[in-house]
Amino acid sequence: MKITATKSTIIGLTLLAVATRPATAQSPQLDEILNRAGASVAKFLDKLADVKCSEDVLQEKLNLKGKTEERIQSSFDYLVLAQNQGNEPVLYEAREALKQSHAKKNISMLVTNGFATQALIFHPYYQASFTFERLPDVQVNNKVYAQVHFQHVKGRPTPAVLLLRGREYPLSLAGTARIDPATGIVEHIETDLGSTMEDLGLKGLHSEVDYAAVGFQPDTKTYWLPAQAVVEVNTAKQHWKNVHHFSNYHLFSVSTTETVDLEKLKAKDQ
Repeated sequence: MKITATKSTIIGLTLLAVATRPATAQSPQLDEILNRAGASVAKFLDKLADVKCSEDVLQEKLNLKGKTEERIQSSFDYLVLAQNQGNEPVLYEAREALKQSHAKKNISMLVTNGFATQALIFHPYYQASFTFERLPDVQVNNKVYAQVHFQHVKGRPTPAVLLLRGREYPLSLAGTARIDPATGIVEHIETDLGSTMEDLGLKGLHSEVDYAAVGFQPDTKTYWLPAQAVVEVNTAKQHWKNVHHFSNYHLFSVSTTETVDLEKLKAKDQ
């Protein structure tokens, strides 16, 4: 995930991890939920790499009173390209602009990328960088979800870094996810900074991501894919809010063909 602002301010959320879960006291129920969530997120990653969708982005620059100072609306064709480097999933976002406007001169806007994949915090490869705690269950739309709080472990590789003037600073993320306890599906996830970074000018970073069921014909299964991501960033004097909407999912495939010159092949064999 990446957040970019003008004037050399870049916040990059880059998924990193180690391969073992930290040894912490966790109930068997929580371990089972984490195992199911890990398997579900792995399937989510596979399906996300098979689809493309429409992404509408609203970027807002707010004043100190929370009033909109500048607003930009853009639309993109959006897809995620997945590669595996050993056991580590690596994702690349690709966007093709369909409609894009620009801010007024001297108004700095925020560019946010990667938050659609926020649920990857629960991927088996990344769980080692966090401790988890089960909170009281919550009911939403007549369905009961498990609530799991997560906190980055100090000293362990962090799944997020602050890129500022060419330097990287680790970001500790903390937050809560709403998970279907039976399937491990992450339905909603919120994150904040787990420790202060005001010495670097970053006062607050908050994100909320919702996932929704999507079906593809003739497949009778449904898949939970990103529906909306809301990101807010605060410094001492500036406040931005970006909203990403994802819709119109459809499958895509990439095929290659190879043409062989049979005459040249025969001549080579003679």
